[in-house]
Amino acid sequence: MKHLKKVVVVALVMSVLLPLGAQKSEAASKYVDLEIQWADGRINHVQTLIKDGVTYGSFFSLGIKAGLVWGMEDDNTAVLKNSQKHIVVHLGSSIAEVDGQKVDMGTEPVSYISHLYVPIRFLASALDGEVTHRDTKTNKITVTGLSNYTDTFYGSDMGYTYVIRTAKGDLEITNASTGQKSLIPLGIKDMNVNIHDLKINFKRSPQNLLIVIIEHTNRKTEDYDLYTLVFKNKGLIRKSIAHGVTDQQEILNSDSTIQLIDDNSIRIIEDGSGKVLEVLSR
Repeated sequence: MKHLKKVVVVALVMSVLLPLGAQKSEAASKYVDLEIQWADGRINHVQTLIKDGVTYGSFFSLGIKAGLVWGMEDDNTAVLKNSQKHIVVHLGSSIAEVDGQKVDMGTEPVSYISHLYVPIRFLASALDGEVTHRDTKTNKITVTGLSNYTDTFYGSDMGYTYVIRTAKGDLEITNASTGQKSLIPLGIKDMNVNIHDLKINFKRSPQNLLIVIIEHTNRKTEDYDLYTLVFKNKGLIRKSIAHGVTDQQEILNSDSTIQLIDDNSIRIIEDGSGKVLEVLSR
């Protein structure tokens, strides 16, 4: 009976991750080490499948790491997509589509132990990378240059979501309860997530002002652009933008004043009221 329960659980997992029409691999298969080197500097080590001399990669797992959203368009069509990339594979077919162009993967997808696998050479190429090394003794596969396609950055605080889309570079604020939206122009330009990092952080002042701090960092130069927004009763009362900052900056001072850094000056504002107390040159 215990064995039967385990079989039922595995079957349920398979039904969630793969449709009933997926072709399951019955041939002898084994895992090998896959090293993934991303264009943004990340390195992942995962187990991947080798079957009949072909090395496969997990379609959904690598897609998620690339910043793509996965899904099933129908029982036999699996998709990875966002605003920058669109990859489609069809169960039972070796023909895929990458950004609208048909591509022959060489062999059809394989479902194995609740995962969907596609040939790693195809998947690496679809993600702008390539297979660069294979150790014949250990079967370790190295893939380099895979792109990160993350196109949206999220933050949330007290029932509001804060979103920055790479294509626009402005801050969208949405009331999670009412759906009401507002837009704050930031003008973040040339955002390339393979070179840049973006972080959205939140602080509360002693007088309950919300401070939204956005850091747009260039990993190559190590400098960053600093965007500071101050809200009172959900309304924006102060905004500052400083480009090319080279040192980390304190925003909330020990005396409870707030420091707003612009390109040419530093404004010290009063907690609670947001009144400018002092202006210093940079």
